[in-house]
Amino acid sequence: MINYVTGFMFSSDKKNVALITKINPAWQKGLINGIGGKIELGETPEQAMSREFHEETGVHTLPEQWTCYCIINRPDKYSVNFLVSINDNVFSTRSVEKEVVGVYEVSNLPHNIIDNLRWLIPMSIDKNLIFSRPIILEENREIN
Repeated sequence: MINYVTGFMFSSDKKNVALITKINPAWQKGLINGIGGKIELGETPEQAMSREFHEETGVHTLPEQWTCYCIINRPDKYSVNFLVSINDNVFSTRSVEKEVVGVYEVSNLPHNIIDNLRWLIPMSIDKNLIFSRPIILEENREIN
């Protein structure tokens, strides 16, 4: 089982979010996703998110600046931890690697966004939800 993190950093007014245009894996090529990657051995999701966010955007964050609010499991395949951070450093993000990082208006997300981000992004900043622990979902569909 492979463990991943995907994070969304929002501006303090929650109107803007940093996202990345993916090159890999192949099924994500050309699609826009949250920023993230694999959790390394011994890392917490928050530590992995802090590391990945810096590697991909050039912005330093502390693990405690990230909150894990949702985990999507695909039994015996993978687990994706979704994390959120509210920080105006979102406007300092830049492309560090080949994948292009951009800041997008939450109210006008691009058409080529990965499908589940259309509900994962709003859920992460919903003022009526308190994430005392992450919501855990189990996926049962095949990915092409």
